[in-house]
Amino acid sequence: AIQYAKFIGAEVYATAGAEEKHEFLRSLGVKYITSSRNGNKFEEDMKTFLKEQGAEGIDVVLNSLSHDDYIGRSLALLKPGGRFVEIGKRGIWSHQQMFEARPDVMYEKIAADTMMEKEP
Repeated sequence: AIQYAKFIGAEVYATAGAEEKHEFLRSLGVKYITSSRNGNKFEEDMKTFLKEQGAEGIDVVLNSLSHDDYIGRSLALLKPGGRFVEIGKRGIWSHQQMFEARPDVMYEKIAADTMMEKEP
């Protein structure tokens, strides 16, 4: 996902826990990396990153985090009419929950593991 986003010229904002994962993301050219473990830090960092970029929000969220209200926090950063792609398995929102929170957002759940099994 990161390679494709970079290929089409998108700015990538990523989360990671361990410092080794932050370093790996940096090696892929990701400039903006924040915490996948602390929702408050995620929210603060993302607001700072977006301000630095002069961006009004995020166009697309590729999410796998459901703890610490990461879904809600990510939605708050998503531009009107944005896209939210869920690849997580536990604690994810239903289409109805998403519609109730943000009817303007296109929301899809993707079982990437199943897709890779069926179409390697």
